[in-house]
Amino acid sequence: MDLALFEQQAVSLFLHFVRTGAFLFVVPFFGRQRDTFFLRLVLSVALGSMMWWNGGQSVELPRSLVEMGFLVMTESFLGLALGFALSMLTSILVSAGEIISSEMGFAMARAIDPDSGGNSTVVAQLFSVFGFLLVLQLNIHHEALRILSHTFSACPVGEPFSIEPMWLGIQTLVGDSVVCALQYAFPVLAVMMLLTVGLVLFGRAVPNVNLMEFSFTVRVLVALVAAIWFLSSGAPFLERTFESFLLTTKSMFPA
Repeated sequence: MDLALFEQQAVSLFLHFVRTGAFLFVVPFFGRQRDTFFLRLVLSVALGSMMWWNGGQSVELPRSLVEMGFLVMTESFLGLALGFALSMLTSILVSAGEIISSEMGFAMARAIDPDSGGNSTVVAQLFSVFGFLLVLQLNIHHEALRILSHTFSACPVGEPFSIEPMWLGIQTLVGDSVVCALQYAFPVLAVMMLLTVGLVLFGRAVPNVNLMEFSFTVRVLVALVAAIWFLSSGAPFLERTFESFLLTTKSMFPA
């Protein structure tokens, strides 16, 4: 009897590790470089242990390796869904930075992103760093851990769950992230449009001036000034957006 209970608790602890590890594998708060693998592993073990200790639920022993593999896949899916939903928080600023970079003429000027290891524009990296700092300032990383803990009570390990709320929630988050990225980049795009109109009128008024000599520099400087200014003035908009995204993410796991 004691041995059976120990085996059930061991399986429950392992499934807690799987869900937490899948969550930390996708969430972008710690970067995606190889040197963060050990950090993710340690955090998975630590957070999974705490979630298991607070929950204290045991699961029925799987009768075969196939059933055990199915349980592992189920927990991995839950962790990946939660991590992907929370990654939408920073994807808003990255998408807005890509849109602004394209308008500035920096679409081809890319550098190695130290966070993801891939190529991205300089403005997108600037917005991404600002987004991470804003997440830390607003204590959103604490809320992410609370939602992770909520998933263990809403969807206990080893028990069936409904996939429909998760699918609808991810659809809502992806659509809202695109809309919010356009809304966040729109003030800078409006400034750039007014600048373009002004340069065209200036070129028509003074035909002897070659706009190609200084128009690119002026566009870059104005876009950078407008982007940096809106990074601070647009913080309340991002705060409301983050709160809405967190509520949608939590609704993906109804109790």
